[in-house]
Amino acid sequence: MIWIKICGITSAADANAAIDAGVSAIGLVFATSPRQVSIEQAAEIAACARDRVEIVGVFKEVATVAQAHAAIRFDRIQIHSDEPLQADVPILRARHPESREDFAMNDGEMILMDGSEGRGQEFSWVRAQPMVASVGRVVIAGGLTPDNVGSAIAAILPFGVDVSSGVESAPAKKDRILMTRFVEAVRRADGLR
Repeated sequence: MIWIKICGITSAADANAAIDAGVSAIGLVFATSPRQVSIEQAAEIAACARDRVEIVGVFKEVATVAQAHAAIRFDRIQIHSDEPLQADVPILRARHPESREDFAMNDGEMILMDGSEGRGQEFSWVRAQPMVASVGRVVIAGGLTPDNVGSAIAAILPFGVDVSSGVESAPAKKDRILMTRFVEAVRRADGLR
């Protein structure tokens, strides 16, 4: 079954709506963004989501991980940096789809392919397919919506998908109907693989 993450969750209400829709994980953003949360906000969101879905802390810089992780205890850490990161939980490391770097991964680690670096812009899924095939545990992001996620899955056959702005009614405000439609579209596409 395809792993589904809704990123940029900013409230417990949005977290509950995402969980009700059937996601695998929620993302709490600590990097500068309209969706950035404080440690206090993240703690409130994590409290309602713990043991129901994976809680993923999203960071741009390794130096900012330790304090938030100590307070929240993430299930996975997503990092948008090439800096080494030692963590006691699995890592989701962001890479550009056309990167030619070595993708050696540790146990439980996954690669996030986001051609727009968190800006919600679609990239050429077909061009990324060879890398997805060679790496294995790849999550795709960037411009995904309920209307195009099925095509992305058919083109790439990823381990997982990650969406943020594609299921929002306004920046940082998730839309319950769009989240439900997104999960349904993923499950339909997954059934066709």
